[in-house]
Amino acid sequence: MNRHRDRRRRHAPATTAYPRSPSSLPGDVDPAALFGAALPAQARRKLDQLSRQVEERLALVLVGEIDDPHVSSLTLLGVEPEPGSGNLVVVLALPAGAGGGEAQLVMRRLDALRPYLRAEIAGAIHRKRTPNLVFRLVPAPLGRDRDEEVER
Repeated sequence: MNRHRDRRRRHAPATTAYPRSPSSLPGDVDPAALFGAALPAQARRKLDQLSRQVEERLALVLVGEIDDPHVSSLTLLGVEPEPGSGNLVVVLALPAGAGGGEAQLVMRRLDALRPYLRAEIAGAIHRKRTPNLVFRLVPAPLGRDRDEEVER
């Protein structure tokens, strides 16, 4: 008498088979191989929630708690989960007129601040593990200036 059955055997194994039509996919290309399997709705919702929480905390820290003028002049554009890993990509905009030398300086300073920022995030979120931060700098958006946003 087996009281403890393996319940995993009751369900059919998950498959990544996609319906294929000759006109939509050239050759023998599997979308799951290119893009990975789609996340379930709950997992996607949790990643979005984590990204919003991290974005809110980083916005407060970058504006009010860091005394470095190069870092505090950055504009936080968003936080996105990196596919297939525990990293979050923090997208920051350089101030208008910043050159390549300034971008390198800012990246070095962000790398030095990474442990502090992760500690701030750990205090703000309720997760077992704090995600790693990957910084991506982009030029300032055209037509939008930080001073114009404050005046509105």
